[in-house]
Amino acid sequence: MGDFVHLHLHTEYSLLDGAAKIDQVFSECKALGMDAVAITDHGNMFGTLYFAECAKKAGIQAIIGCEMYMTDDMYEKSGNTFEHLVLIAKNKKGYKSLVKLDSMAYVDGFYYKPRIDYKTLKEHSEGLICLSACLAGRIPQKLMAGDYEGAKKVALELKGIFGDDFYLEIQDHGLAEQKAINPLLIKLSREIDVKLVATNDVHYIKKEDSEMQDVMLCIQTKRTIDDPDRMKFSTDEFYLKSADEMRALFPNCPEAITNTLEIAEKCNEEVFDLTAKGQPIKDKTLIPGYEPPDGLTPR
Repeated sequence: MGDFVHLHLHTEYSLLDGAAKIDQVFSECKALGMDAVAITDHGNMFGTLYFAECAKKAGIQAIIGCEMYMTDDMYEKSGNTFEHLVLIAKNKKGYKSLVKLDSMAYVDGFYYKPRIDYKTLKEHSEGLICLSACLAGRIPQKLMAGDYEGAKKVALELKGIFGDDFYLEIQDHGLAEQKAINPLLIKLSREIDVKLVATNDVHYIKKEDSEMQDVMLCIQTKRTIDDPDRMKFSTDEFYLKSADEMRALFPNCPEAITNTLEIAEKCNEEVFDLTAKGQPIKDKTLIPGYEPPDGLTPR
């Protein structure tokens, strides 16, 4: 295992948002001496098999995850509010849990975005690791609103679901909001005995790719580059950083770096059956089994 593992990464399958092409992710990881990396696309798992195939060919551990859109009631079709939460599969059971949740998000919870709620998450949490996500997560949102006790309550609820597999995510892209809440996340971590984990919310490979990703956001939001009110990443720090760069960001909590290795070690079971060349084993089916509802039988 290397010195740091990226556990929050958006590929081109985070449509018109992520600009990290999967094959280039592994080229960069090899160049940086990293031997494990995660995929956590927004609300979908479209790229996971290809990600695992490329990882196998590169000799790098693939960690399969998803940044889910969370809401209080996924069946309620009004308003348009949701938060982010990162879920990672520890093993094949965790992968099945993740597939189930993502499928339900599209079939039952889709409203502007494929959403799930916390009740559904609790029912399908086996085999999963949970990270508290970026500034769009519920815990950071409450901290930014000055509601420390509310953030603590949410963190304790997630700890109740995931136990030692729940981690408070800490990031630093040079944003004022992150500078403000990171000390509170560290305080919260110590108060409720939940480990910190450092991530970089990777949306592109190289720092200079930020302009390309900015154009993609304009296409997604139907805005132009010169629109002062459009959605925009305010720094160019959302790239695939080296272990040294990540350590330099968090000199006061080195455990947040080493905890990335702990999570990677927990994800020690391949969730796809692949050959040594990274291709699916021919006599295996990747389609989940389907059980018809009571009273219905297959034709």
